Amino acid sequence: MESAALPLIGGAHAAELSQADQGLRALWRLVGIDPGETVHPRFNKRFADSEPIDRLLGYYRAAATRTGIDWTYLAAINYIESDFGRNLGPSSAGALGPMQFLPDTFREYGGGGDIMSSRDSIQAAALLLSRNGAPGDYDRAILRYNHSQDYVAAVKAYAAAMRGDVLWLTRFYYWSTYG
Repeated sequence: MESAALPLIGGAHAAELSQADQGLRALWRLVGIDPGETVHPRFNKRFADSEPIDRLLGYYRAAATRTGIDWTYLAAINYIESDFGRNLGPSSAGALGPMQFLPDTFREYGGGGDIMSSRDSIQAAALLLSRNGAPGDYDRAILRYNHSQDYVAAVKAYAAAMRGDVLWLTRFYYWSTYG
């Protein structure tokens, strides 16, 4: 269906929409959802359960300035890992916080910060990526963050959509939220 719809959109918007679609499909593969299955979004997260988008963007950009990591990768990871801090864990593996760090990993990269703080965990994620090959090799660095090629594909696709149009950050932020 999207192969018929995307050309109707035209221009640059089609490229970002295609990237967002690729990111979503990579996440579906990651969690075992059949691409032919009908998926119904649930608007089950509240806006207030996350820091404001402009504050998060400031954290991404500050971490990017310190480490050289493109801020869109940090935003994509934050979106995938915790829906921008709306699901702080613990995960089934014991990961916590907005960027879903295992406590031992956060101690290595968090610089004594708070694993539950968006600012501290975004900075730790940027440091983890930079120490593992980014920005020169984002694939390797993202794979260190999560050992799945589908995860890497999702992060890269969402980041590309946001690089193409920063408004995608806002779209992702409000995607599954209400009131």
